[in-house]
Amino acid sequence: MHPSCTRPTMPEVTVGAFRRQAGLFATGVCVVTVQHEHRIFGMTANAFTSVSLAPLLVLVAFSDQAHTLTVLEESGQFAINLLSREQENVSRHFAGSARSLPEIHFEPFSGGPRLVGSLAAIGCAVDQMVTAGDHRLVIGRVIALSEPPAEGERPLVFWRGAYWRLPAGAVGPAPALEGEQIFFD
Repeated sequence: MHPSCTRPTMPEVTVGAFRRQAGLFATGVCVVTVQHEHRIFGMTANAFTSVSLAPLLVLVAFSDQAHTLTVLEESGQFAINLLSREQENVSRHFAGSARSLPEIHFEPFSGGPRLVGSLAAIGCAVDQMVTAGDHRLVIGRVIALSEPPAEGERPLVFWRGAYWRLPAGAVGPAPALEGEQIFFD
């Protein structure tokens, strides 16, 4: 290395430092719901992603301590409810940090209960479960999709440890970069 070049100071790798770094990745917020017999359970998650288009697969990360995971192991099905920007209180309730009990309504849906007011729901049957550290990665085969959201609906977003709401009308695709070559697979 050239003497005038210095390496940037690297932060110590700790749980806190990792959480701050991972928190820079803005995510949508969802509530995963499971029904077993007449009981409905749910948990807030932002560790959700699509995995495959052929077959249609999604992934949700569950803490090993999540009661919803225990119920999911019994039922074998779940629904992922993508929250709208008006549902922060619902997210807080299912994360166990609600300041007050929000009004919550469900409707029947393939896979698990659909939260009324959510942007969309994805019904799933468990395809695989993989243990990863202190979490269980659940891969679900998509078995149902709700109606698409109304035009203008916006998601609830989580970034840097806080909830954010995208403003109505101010969201659009990023403009293309001029003169840049963009490569993709």
